[in-house]
Amino acid sequence: MAALQTEYRRLETVEDDAPEDRDVMLHVVHDSGKARWNHIENLDEFFTRVYHYHQRNGYLCMMLAQLLELVQFLFIIFFSLFLLQCVDYSVLFQDDKISGAKVTIPDAIIPLEQCAKNPSSVIVICLIIAGIFWLHRLLRVLYNAFHFWEIRSFYTKALKISSKDLVNLTWHDVLKRVQQVQREQRMCIHKAELTELDIYHRILRFKNYMVAMVNKSLLPLHHHPPFLGDVVFLTNGLKYNLEMILFWGPWAPFRNYWHLKDEYKRSSKREELARQLSKHILWIGLANLVLSPFIFLWQILYSFFSYAELIKRDPSTLGARKWSQYGRLYLRHFNELDHEFQARLNRGYKPAKKYLDAFTSNVLAIICQNIAFFAGSILAVLIILTVIDEDVLTVEHVLTTVTLLGVAVTICRTFIPDENLIWCPETLIQSILAQIHYIPDSWKGQAHTYKVRDEFSQLFQYKAVYFLEELLSPIVTPYVLIFKLRSRAVDIVDFYRNFTVDVIGVGDVCSFAQMDIRTHGNPKWMTGGNTDANQYNQAEDGKTELSLMHFTVTNPKWTPPQSSKFFISALKTQAQRDIKTCNRLEAENNALMTSMRSITSLEGQNSILGSLAVQHSNPPSLGAIPTPHFQPPAPLSSPITSPISEGATSPRPNQLVMGGITSSEGPLDSEGSGLLTSLQSPDGAFLTSIQGPGLMQQSLIPTANPVVTGPSPANGTTADMNFSALYMHQLHDRSVILPGSTSFEMQPPQQPMNQSTPWQMEPPADSIESDDDDQPPQHMPLATEGQLINTDDINV
Repeated sequence: MAALQTEYRRLETVEDDAPEDRDVMLHVVHDSGKARWNHIENLDEFFTRVYHYHQRNGYLCMMLAQLLELVQFLFIIFFSLFLLQCVDYSVLFQDDKISGAKVTIPDAIIPLEQCAKNPSSVIVICLIIAGIFWLHRLLRVLYNAFHFWEIRSFYTKALKISSKDLVNLTWHDVLKRVQQVQREQRMCIHKAELTELDIYHRILRFKNYMVAMVNKSLLPLHHHPPFLGDVVFLTNGLKYNLEMILFWGPWAPFRNYWHLKDEYKRSSKREELARQLSKHILWIGLANLVLSPFIFLWQILYSFFSYAELIKRDPSTLGARKWSQYGRLYLRHFNELDHEFQARLNRGYKPAKKYLDAFTSNVLAIICQNIAFFAGSILAVLIILTVIDEDVLTVEHVLTTVTLLGVAVTICRTFIPDENLIWCPETLIQSILAQIHYIPDSWKGQAHTYKVRDEFSQLFQYKAVYFLEELLSPIVTPYVLIFKLRSRAVDIVDFYRNFTVDVIGVGDVCSFAQMDIRTHGNPKWMTGGNTDANQYNQAEDGKTELSLMHFTVTNPKWTPPQSSKFFISALKTQAQRDIKTCNRLEAENNALMTSMRSITSLEGQNSILGSLAVQHSNPPSLGAIPTPHFQPPAPLSSPITSPISEGATSPRPNQLVMGGITSSEGPLDSEGSGLLTSLQSPDGAFLTSIQGPGLMQQSLIPTANPVVTGPSPANGTTADMNFSALYMHQLHDRSVILPGSTSFEMQPPQQPMNQSTPWQMEPPADSIESDDDDQPPQHMPLATEGQLINTDDINV
């Protein structure tokens, strides 16, 4: 190995360095033949590229996808131009020829030299704009190609991960190696070691701000058009403009990726900055208005070429659903990476679809049944005639009629309920809650109402609604920017000043993303008197508490702040207290039992809890309940050794060969750090305490399969977080419905907590939201004491 040469070199002046740090002498290590990554200036971009490189399966896949997107763009432009200019539709439709004459494709195509003559001014303008946009994307691809080649070198030389081994490593494996590189090469010069939260902050800096702004209802996303009620509007185009205005645009409040402009941190500049921001929003809104015809035309072309064939082949696509852009911000935890969030939404898709499909209109169902009958009858006759003689298809409009009738029948069937439908709205909403983790308090006990159904459909919308919103986005976006967002300029300036903290080695981050219970905890979410947050400072819907639990479960090696550590400890202590009353029939409002009953009804959780249950000896009090034969799971190999010294390791035997492992949540070798894991004990106390009649037989011990295999760690992490979310919601509901009934108390820490908030919270009087605590919320218990209904057996 080549000898390393060392020297001391003066640190060059960087824009964001403090004056007292500009004369620091750095210890520089020269390693001939290898790229070095000490003192990376823009760690936000660097860590983001490291994450995307892993999630998008390496350099080749990323560059190939981007190059083909350029080709796809050119295809849409030139194919649209060809259809508009170079096709003689009078010949194609036989308007000028004798009926029955055979028309070939060359007959309907105008020669290139003829169709290219004298293009209209509109086409020329569209081509110029499209060419400029395509050149911009080409330069972007070349820029990414250069920088991601550096990331490839970082993976192969610093992390010791080859492209072939990339798909066999989870993100947490990569994260551990990045932390090891930091200790040896000092990518960040301000800290010797980077925690998991530090790296997440840099990757998700702007995303955390967006999640917090949606949580505090700062952005104008709710509208009330006539006759439509409350409508949520957030499209890709509007989201792009909001991010440009708020984060990275030329007039954005951030002077670079990691620092807010100094004037935004001073309350004396509040009015002046609000006027400037309002003016900048106006100019961007006017630019959107001028470009809206061209953007609208592009949306039509792109939507047609992307979805026309799919809709023709499967018209039910329009009746399918997807998580809306608003839902993706409302449901996201602080410090939750894309693959973790997407996995959670994917698990919640099936129960969410079942819940919304259960709402049917009897009048609409009767109408659709009759339309389907008439359309199906005519379609059947045409199909039979076509089978007898295929020349029937040559009759004018027959093929079109067959296609439209098929579409009508397919659409009508989506509105006809299943005759075997069993509607259990509270069970389904619990299944949804276990995965998505957030629902408003007003939904509790009201899952059967159309009000809850309509509000949930704003998070989980029809694809047809999504397509329509994207088409209307070029028209609606200028209106939202000019007439809605400008009025929020003062609130946005206040938000940046009040909710920005400077973290050493990270820069300016949203204070909500620190997940500090003391600063942003909600008193109604088990924080009691251990939070200093008022209505303006607290996160809504338990966002701080649930985000803290999620980050702790998915990053078990992370050490939370003192106040957050005491919150988690108190939560686990309360769960242990609830265990003692689980077997008492007179026990009321037991959040643990309610959560356990809820999670045992969830799809895919029975085997997980069964495996957890049989890991201990069978308690003698179970009586005649049969004891399954337990086959312990294959042990994981030892943790990955230092990649710097020993190079890449071979894939672990339980890992997938291709791909799927890169989307796993949490480390595969984790023993768990959530509530469900903390309730297990070697003496089987957890099983003994929850041996209620029927519960053990129905769910904790799966009687259908006598051989139980242990859950994979990834599934164990998921079950742990699902149970933790349900239990935290149950404690919250108990504290809201029965004030003073909860015994959950957080003891204040003995040591002073480290709080590094540089600016004092000074919310203006007119920006503080009114507190509606005077109105008692209407709640009902989320689960009954009766027999549970497994959603696997529900046909909807």
